[in-house]
Amino acid sequence: MADDTRESTASTPDLKGPESQGGLQEQKSKHEAPKSQVGKLWDAFGSPEEQVNMLPSAGVKSGSKPKDITVTEAMKSMSLENVTSFHKAPCARDSLLLGIGAGFGVGGVRGVVGGMRSLWSASNWAVGAFAITALAAHEFCQRRRIEELDGMKQAVELMKELKLKKQREKEEKVAELARLAEEKRKRESWTNLSNYKFW
Repeated sequence: MADDTRESTASTPDLKGPESQGGLQEQKSKHEAPKSQVGKLWDAFGSPEEQVNMLPSAGVKSGSKPKDITVTEAMKSMSLENVTSFHKAPCARDSLLLGIGAGFGVGGVRGVVGGMRSLWSASNWAVGAFAITALAAHEFCQRRRIEELDGMKQAVELMKELKLKKQREKEEKVAELARLAEEKRKRESWTNLSNYKFW
């Protein structure tokens, strides 16, 4: 049977310049700036060259359900380093301290008011107050960080628009100066007949 002509053939790229002579050079992203503010922004918002999947099912073929993640798979993905350094995550330290303070306060008041017979109840109240306060503080802090990132993104877009506007104004000014210089040159040219006076 004949080969299928619909199959695409892999063509080798035409190498020109130093890449064809000395081997392939490592290509770097044009947005790579590790120590600058621009590099930090690209780290925060991602490179515009990378495609971002907005939906969780974007990488799943149509018609099939995405694979559910079990608790054991989630536990396997955690390492000992992640467990021992969870307090270094953004917002974790502040929310834990607020939770500890709230738990100590609520449990202490409940224990003092109830006396010795309500120590078990006071412990439950302390743990509950810790959990609720820590979760609420963490969510509030995360929301504030998201708003700050959105503000940074808007500031970057506004700065980009301002830069483009200044560039357009500069180009228009240069074009205007060039046009005026051309007009002056034509006025003062020896080929311009209005420059000659015959009396």
